Amino acid sequence: MPLICGHDAPAYGLPLCGNEETVTAAPVCEECFDAAEGAPVGGEVETTDLPSDAGRVIDVAPTRGGLLLLSEEGRILLWEAGARTCRELARGSVTVPDGSEPWCGREQTRRLHASRDGAFAAVVIDYGRHGEVYDLSSGAVTLTLENDGHHSDTVPFSLAFTEHDGRNVLLHRRQWSLIEAVDPATGEVLAAMPVEEESADWSGYFQGALHLSPGGTRIASDAWWWHPAGRPVAWNLGQWLTEGEGAWRTGNGWAALPPCEYYWNRPMAWLDEDRIVIGGLGEDEEEIVPGARVFDVSRVETDQWGHRNPVEVATFGGPEGAFFSADGLLFSAGAGGLDIWDPVAGARTGSVPGFVPTHHDALAGHLLAFDPARGAIRRWPTSGSRR
Repeated sequence: MPLICGHDAPAYGLPLCGNEETVTAAPVCEECFDAAEGAPVGGEVETTDLPSDAGRVIDVAPTRGGLLLLSEEGRILLWEAGARTCRELARGSVTVPDGSEPWCGREQTRRLHASRDGAFAAVVIDYGRHGEVYDLSSGAVTLTLENDGHHSDTVPFSLAFTEHDGRNVLLHRRQWSLIEAVDPATGEVLAAMPVEEESADWSGYFQGALHLSPGGTRIASDAWWWHPAGRPVAWNLGQWLTEGEGAWRTGNGWAALPPCEYYWNRPMAWLDEDRIVIGGLGEDEEEIVPGARVFDVSRVETDQWGHRNPVEVATFGGPEGAFFSADGLLFSAGAGGLDIWDPVAGARTGSVPGFVPTHHDALAGHLLAFDPARGAIRRWPTSGSRR
């Protein structure tokens, strides 16, 4: 198909609208795509080799005091900025069970989480049942985690650290449909979802990966429900932690996003305290195409079945891979590199070719690309997204 830009070059990117009375989309070359949809942006990608004394590192987690590293042997190490060596803070015993069979290609893997202040860490088995929480000041195991195993092989281990009233809080999936908030130092339950009630809005969901809003006032779970269909849910985290179980019956901002047959573990990121963006356009896993849907969970409509649905405020094609957000922009980490999007206009505003981030260090203002095979971290400042 000829290019509407008129250049003798391979087609590049998604089709763009032509300058015609009837709006159509047609292929263009890379130069014209970048001119219309955002050329590479500034901000240097910095590559740093991991310290040799860390051994083989399998995951990382940013904290205020530096980057935590999880070694193959289960050591949790602190790598401070500019240091050539790292320091062991704890050593865990979490391992992937021998002979574990993946469900639909979802391999069980160890995952490292950390509180922002670096006081606590957790190692869990994604698509598994077990985990441990560590006090990094002493290296002691403070909690042994185990969910009930009911379809736990379908979702990452539901876990996140947050803060409330000046203290660290650990959120985790206690049973297949229930999230509870505990003190990571003692295991004291601070707030819990009520035991499932058949008629309750929150009943029947298999809780998945947890996503916190930037300010920690809301939380979303990349959940699914029977038969199965992916259906992320969000609620007011601050209200729940303040009021406890009663918040679920007085109204805590609960909202369920539209279902998608057999599709969850999807790209997801909060743009701010009200807007959340999820990846993929379509209503069935077999029909999903790259794109983003933006919802305002502060604006909720009730449908004919009584479900509380957040208002969809934007939908656009293009974004794929993991999602991140900073300064109101959406970042998508596709195979070819990082793309930057205006989530209001639905336009790509820039790119960082060849940089595919895996983690977000929001405290330092960097996206991180962890390369375990090379034993290196690549960093790019999100401030470079504005030209």
